[in-house]
Amino acid sequence: MNEWARDEVGRAYAEDLVPPLLRDPNVDLRLPITRVEFAGVVVLTYENLSGTRVQPPSGNPFTDTIDIYARMAYNSGLMVGTSATTFAPDMILNRETASTALTRVYKRWHIPGWTFPTDREGLLQFSRPAVFADDGDISGWARESVYFMASNGIIIGTGNNRFSPRAVTSAQQAAGYAQATREQALIIALRMVENLR
Repeated sequence: MNEWARDEVGRAYAEDLVPPLLRDPNVDLRLPITRVEFAGVVVLTYENLSGTRVQPPSGNPFTDTIDIYARMAYNSGLMVGTSATTFAPDMILNRETASTALTRVYKRWHIPGWTFPTDREGLLQFSRPAVFADDGDISGWARESVYFMASNGIIIGTGNNRFSPRAVTSAQQAAGYAQATREQALIIALRMVENLR
């Protein structure tokens, strides 16, 4: 783990925000986080904020993973699949997807009766920060979540008034642009718990 991350990652462990897939001492927390790993972070963040346990679903809509946290995150409306039958568990998570999943955690915890099928933009009341220089690179479905996370100091910009939401060019994809690392994911989950609880 990077030295700058040690304190906050330690607090994430103390808050029980680290899923089993990331608890193995051989896991390098400096590497990019996958969707299935982040599903565990999302579920544990929701459980921490709500004080309730997410119940495992009885079935599995996915053909590419049996992971319990992926199924729990999907069943709770916190994360969606990449198709009707796939979760893409090994796909590397980008910053706008992390923002969107954690915003759903907040909505499910904070807005009575919220569900993913009834979700719509405008449910959140917050002071929108200045528009990011790369606002045009933010997917429409992620825009409200990106600005909500930024306004609450949970996922901040990457410098020069940029958010770096996702890779939009082949060069960015090759360079791993906008990928979230495991330690970054744990830190943003911790900030969400500490800033919004």
